[in-house]
Amino acid sequence: MAGMPTGHRRIALLLALLLASLAPLASAAAQPTPAAADHRARVDAFFAALASGRPDTFEAMAREHFTPASLARRTSEERAELLRRLREDVGTMTLEAVRPTGTGVELEISGSTGMRGLGALDFEPGGSRRVDRFGIRVEAGRGEEGPALPPPPVARDSSDAEFDAALTAYLAARASAGEFSGAVLVARAGRATVARAVGDADRATHVANTPATRFNIGSINKSFTQLAVAQLMAAGRLAPTDTIGTLLPDYPNADAHSATIQHLLDHRGGIADIFGPAFAATPKATLRANADYYRLVAPQPLTFARGTNRAYCNGCYVVLGEIIARVTGQSYESYIAEHIFAPARMSRTTFVVPDASPGDMAYGYTTRGGSDPTPRRNSDMVGAGGSAAGGTWSTVADLLAYVEALRAHRLLGKEPSLRLLGRLGHRRLPDTRRRRSGTQRRHPRLGRHGRGGARQSRSAPCRTTR
Repeated sequence: MAGMPTGHRRIALLLALLLASLAPLASAAAQPTPAAADHRARVDAFFAALASGRPDTFEAMAREHFTPASLARRTSEERAELLRRLREDVGTMTLEAVRPTGTGVELEISGSTGMRGLGALDFEPGGSRRVDRFGIRVEAGRGEEGPALPPPPVARDSSDAEFDAALTAYLAARASAGEFSGAVLVARAGRATVARAVGDADRATHVANTPATRFNIGSINKSFTQLAVAQLMAAGRLAPTDTIGTLLPDYPNADAHSATIQHLLDHRGGIADIFGPAFAATPKATLRANADYYRLVAPQPLTFARGTNRAYCNGCYVVLGEIIARVTGQSYESYIAEHIFAPARMSRTTFVVPDASPGDMAYGYTTRGGSDPTPRRNSDMVGAGGSAAGGTWSTVADLLAYVEALRAHRLLGKEPSLRLLGRLGHRRLPDTRRRRSGTQRRHPRLGRHGRGGARQSRSAPCRTTR
C-alpha cells in the first residue's frame, strides 16, 4: 500500500476476503501449455474489451469468445457490474504480463489508480478452446510492497472456530515475517465472529495494534460522501443534474462550472487530483479539513473536459464535500458526524488529525524519498487531516456498524442503501424532489468507493457479502 516500506503492509480492515461474485483464480503454479500460447488472440480480445470499460463491448466479446456454460454463470447485467467495479477500482488498465497455466492463462494488470488486477482465463478442452471460466481479483499495486501475500487458508463454509484458528495462525505468520500489521474483523449475518490484530500501531513506542485501534481508512470514506449526497437528494436539496456553477457560483475555474453532481460521483468531472505539484508545495500542516483541500484543487486546470473521460478523481470528491457544506450550512466533517457516524453508532470514527490524537491511532511509515532503508513516519507526505475524498480514522467494529446501518436502512432508503453496499447495479431511482413542471429528479448512480490517495495508513477494500 502506498507509503509503506517493502514487505510491510498496514491493512486496517477486511469485512470479507473475496467478492463472492468472482470466480476463483486458476493456479499460477501450473506448467505452461502450448494451448495457452495458441490462444493469445482470445486473451487480447478479452483484455481489450476489459480495458474499454464499455459493457456493450465486453458483452460482444463474451458472446464471441466465452462458452455457453460460462455465459450462463453470470447475467449480462452482472458482467456489466463487474466491469464497472473493476474500472472504478483500477482505472485505466495496462496489461503487464500473460503467464500460461495448466488450464489457460493468468493476466497481470496495472491500473492508473495504483491498484492492480490479477485475472485468470480457463479455456475449454478440445477444438474451439473458448473461455470456459474467468476470474479477476483486485488488490493494491505492489510498488514498495514486495510480493503479494498468499491467501488465508479459510473457506466460507468454515465454522467460526475453524475460521478463527486458521486466520489467527495466518496473521501470526504474516506478522512474524514482517508482511502484515493491522486489524482484521470477520462478520457473519452482522455478527462479528473474528476480531484480531497484529503488529505495532506506533513503532517508536511499540504500542501494539488491537481490534479497537483507529486506522486511517483512506478512500473507504468516499462512501460517506456518496451517502451524504444521496441523503440530500432524498431531502430534495440536491439533484444529479445540479452543476458546480449553480451550487458553487464562486468556483474559481469557470471551465468546471458545467460539471454536474453525477459527473463528480462518477469520476467524470475532470477536477485536478489532490496529489501533484500544488500539493507538494503546500505545507502539510495547513491541510486539516476538506475546506483546505478544496482551496487547493479548485483553482487548478481540469485534467479533461467534464464528461469526456473517466479517471479516478479525488478532486471530484473534495468538491462534493464543499457542495455538502454549502448546501447544509455545516462543515463537511460536522455533517458527516451528525448524519452518518451518530445514527450508525460509529462511536470511534473521527476526523481528528494525528497531532490531536487520543493515542490509539495507527500510523503509516515509508522508506520513500531517501536512501535510509529505516521506515519513518509518512506524515511529511500527507496532509495533517483528511478530506471528503479520504482520510477518516475508524475501527473495524465501526466499519461493521456502518454496513449494518446501511442494511437496516437507518441512514437512507432501502434501494440506494443496497446500492452503496454494491448489491445493485446502476439503474437510477426517483427521488422526492420535483421540478416545477412536475417531472421527478433522480438519485445518482451510487457506485462503490475507490481507493485513491496516500494517507497516514492504508486500508484494504471494505467488502461485504451475504
